[in-house]
Amino acid sequence: MTDTKETKDRKFVEALSRGLRILSAFDKMPGPLGNQDIAAITNLPKPTVSRMTYTLTQLGYLAYSERNEKYELGATNLTLGHAYTANLRIRQIAKPHMIELAKEFKVNIGLATNVQHEMIFVDYCRGDQLKSVLVDVGSKLPMGRSAIGRSFLAALPDQKREEILPELAKIHGDEWPTLEKSIQDSLETYRNYGFTKSFGEWDRNINTVAVPLKLSENKIFCLSCGGPNYVITTETLLNVIGARLSHVARDIMKSRL
Repeated sequence: MTDTKETKDRKFVEALSRGLRILSAFDKMPGPLGNQDIAAITNLPKPTVSRMTYTLTQLGYLAYSERNEKYELGATNLTLGHAYTANLRIRQIAKPHMIELAKEFKVNIGLATNVQHEMIFVDYCRGDQLKSVLVDVGSKLPMGRSAIGRSFLAALPDQKREEILPELAKIHGDEWPTLEKSIQDSLETYRNYGFTKSFGEWDRNINTVAVPLKLSENKIFCLSCGGPNYVITTETLLNVIGARLSHVARDIMKSRL
């Protein structure tokens, strides 16, 4: 939501928005942050940041270190994340299918949804040989470069997708013309074969295919399958696993009915 929309929306609580922006700052810069760091990231006045960080510390959402006079996220945040994933029915339904697929092909299977222009994993199953792939629950991937992000784009209505693509263009800058061609090629693969792809684009050593699970117009999860290129080839993903993943997605959608 833009500042203009925020000021026009009478139901929008500005103080709450600022508090959440402060918590989000810790996702944008690693390590402990001082009030000055947070002010720079959020573009909020430092006095406002000081009051907010004090309040969030009292509530357990931030932890303050007197030694370096900086803040870290508090453990209270974990209760929200756990409550979200524990009550996510699509995760419960998809889990057995993910485990089976990971074991069958010795690959990584991830379930994710979007957070703005990124995809965040809500579940992840590793194949036996793929311990080195550093993705886990809570990890995020760029929407435009990843197969799982492209499957989210594929599931959107045309109008909504056309609204998001210019936003991705701003994020990727000079890289966008090449990246857009790759996205459009992946979307064409989805229209023809039912899955999207990304080969060495968010990580040069990782090949992945993905499918969307469209629960409703505004609730889309996506399932990805992939791993290092020395373990799983693009040919296997395109000719075998892509179709298998599409079949699994249909089974999951039937199970939730």
